[in-house]
Amino acid sequence: MRAVDIQDRVSEEIGPDRIQAQLEALIQDDVFRASKRSVAFLKYVVTEAMNGSGSHIKERTIGVEVFGRSASYDTNVDHIVRTAATELRKRLAIYYGDQRHRSELRIGLVPGSYVPRFTLPHVAALSGMEEDVASEQRAFALPKTDAIYPHPADLLPMEPPSEGEPEPVRRFSWLTVSLVAALLALATAAGWRWLGQSPADYLFWKPVLDSPGPVLLAVGDVPNGPPHLPETVPNGSPNTPVPSAGATQTVPLADAMTIARVVGALEGRRKSVIIRRESTSSFSDLREGTVVLVGAFNNEWSLRLTHSLRYSLALDPDRHLIYIKDAQNPSSRNWSWATNQPRDPASGINSPKLQDYALISRIESPETGHLVVVIGGLYTYGTEAAGEFLTNPELMRELARRTNKLESSAALQIVIGTTVTDGTPGPPGILAVSTD
Repeated sequence: MRAVDIQDRVSEEIGPDRIQAQLEALIQDDVFRASKRSVAFLKYVVTEAMNGSGSHIKERTIGVEVFGRSASYDTNVDHIVRTAATELRKRLAIYYGDQRHRSELRIGLVPGSYVPRFTLPHVAALSGMEEDVASEQRAFALPKTDAIYPHPADLLPMEPPSEGEPEPVRRFSWLTVSLVAALLALATAAGWRWLGQSPADYLFWKPVLDSPGPVLLAVGDVPNGPPHLPETVPNGSPNTPVPSAGATQTVPLADAMTIARVVGALEGRRKSVIIRRESTSSFSDLREGTVVLVGAFNNEWSLRLTHSLRYSLALDPDRHLIYIKDAQNPSSRNWSWATNQPRDPASGINSPKLQDYALISRIESPETGHLVVVIGGLYTYGTEAAGEFLTNPELMRELARRTNKLESSAALQIVIGTTVTDGTPGPPGILAVSTD
């Protein structure tokens, strides 16, 4: 396959020098500089296309050449390429969604493949790509009453990590979160109309969908260190951890992906969602209606509203662990994450596999008087896996086989686990289900 074939036979205005210059502009931008994985992926596929080797751009080849996998690795188990491609598409959408880059050569991936596509800016405008971006932004317009948001023009698409900050906890601005959520909401809505309802997935969200008014989605901030225990605890009260407050205006990438999945599931079924930071959501806000909380130890409301349930979020300072506590087996630390391990876990082909866990709770909260859904991992990998779990029809069908209370408003808690390989969480698995 020749390069001109890959480029959809665009005019000769697109030459190697122009493509190379645009590639350099992309990878030097803040949107890409914080992700070595996206940069490596993009440079590889563009270089292969320019060399006329587009026919060799396949999932397995990318896994071997870019991510150091063995030639015989199982692509059905290891989703590194698909996950990286999704992240790359999002970063490209964010970059070209900025008005400053509208007149630049467009580099994207052909739908359904990993082959790059190069499009002149005026061709993109004529093809309706500009209007598609605008309509997606209008579809997810935030309510004017939500005054905590600055004007989008005042926000950068992504904040690069500060000096000395570990890269794995990638952070995105609220504008990025909104854009990603909008794109996924539109895609989910289209898929919903075409495929029809997925029964198990629908049943989990049914109590939320049936509740009056919009859903408040409150997401935690990037934590400033591990949680700690309060200095004083009232007699008889559970020892609820306190998150380390962070003043940043960003959220972890894993939380942003989970937000996008949840918004897609709800907006796709015509349920309005308002997104706010947990730190700016008051108890009065939570009493207004149904709430979805994203984040565990970086979200104070998640900690407070689950502390009296069978499964709760706990801290063992003596062992330097955060863990999911089972009230029926309080001494167990099976579902835990060490807070004293490096925040930049080792990655690479020979790196050790990690285990992360997440707690999903759907309850009628006696404190707020409304339905509350809590989604949070011990670390960012668990949060990302929890978002995947809640929007995966096959996994939700497995959940439906374990409980007959999926569609009721009765208390439901799910503990899930994921194996992390090379910084990427694997498929989530159900470890425990409680309807106590």
